[in-house]
Amino acid sequence: MIKNFLRYSQKGASLIELLLYFSLLGILLTTVTDVMLRTSEFSLEASAKNALLADGRFITSRLAYDIHRADSITTPVNLGANSATLTLIVGSETHIYTLSGANLEYEQIAGPSTQTANINSNKVVVNSLNFQRLGSSGGKPTLKITFELEGIKRERSGPTQKVFETVVGIR
Repeated sequence: MIKNFLRYSQKGASLIELLLYFSLLGILLTTVTDVMLRTSEFSLEASAKNALLADGRFITSRLAYDIHRADSITTPVNLGANSATLTLIVGSETHIYTLSGANLEYEQIAGPSTQTANINSNKVVVNSLNFQRLGSSGGKPTLKITFELEGIKRERSGPTQKVFETVVGIR
């Protein structure tokens, strides 16, 4: 009677039950970890695309702002001419945009002082830059601006690249 009582009233888990519980726990932890890693990877890819688009919008806005208030465009010179450098005269200042390595460099010359800055952020490189002069021979100068940006962070599907193209003229 005491033997039967001990046999049916034992508390605890057998070795097989423990292995089953730990296996289920391992599967659950693996699944949760995988979901978290995929979520963080998606977030990084989205932030890289956002940085690329934000830089493109900023560069386009900055160029349009300076072109709209320019008195004249000295480079590119002739209608239909292409150039990797844009030179604007705004009042008594000269504004120069050029591709320097993988950066879009802005240079402002006002008398004896010169200021230089990169227009793109450190998360994006500029692969190509082209300014094409459009318009008619009696009208105000107009430029077609084309540039390609590439994100520094790589995605699984390859690099994040985008070509931006706009047309801006002097007002």
